[in-house]
Amino acid sequence: MGVSSRVTNDNRRCQLERQTRICMVRPCSSQQERDIRKGKKCIRTPRAQLWMRFRLSGCSSSRLYRPRFCGVCTDGRCCTPSTSVTASVEFRCPEGDVFTRKMMFIKTCSCHHHCQQDNDIFLASSARRMSGDYDSTL
Repeated sequence: MGVSSRVTNDNRRCQLERQTRICMVRPCSSQQERDIRKGKKCIRTPRAQLWMRFRLSGCSSSRLYRPRFCGVCTDGRCCTPSTSVTASVEFRCPEGDVFTRKMMFIKTCSCHHHCQQDNDIFLASSARRMSGDYDSTL
């Protein structure tokens, strides 16, 4: 999992504030290349095959989720989120502690040749329109 943040004035006071959310673009251990259909070059937005709990700092999400991820391509393109929503996820720890974090849920991904250099988070920056991206029903 990773962390994304933005600065926005989308609040009641119209004041600039930093918003941070947890994100998971694709599982580290997945081998999505084998799921690409014959004659195709990409799998754009696969959904997790099994329901899963998110894990953060030794704690697990209270609910099970079946999230969408961004896929992979075999022709040099990369797939990144193009539409996402933010929802609150409750985590429970073995010691009994409970906390909530905002998390990105991918709706759609797009595959393109504008790939980030070596997936280096310090070299990467992206800008996109982010209106209506909160969903309280997840």
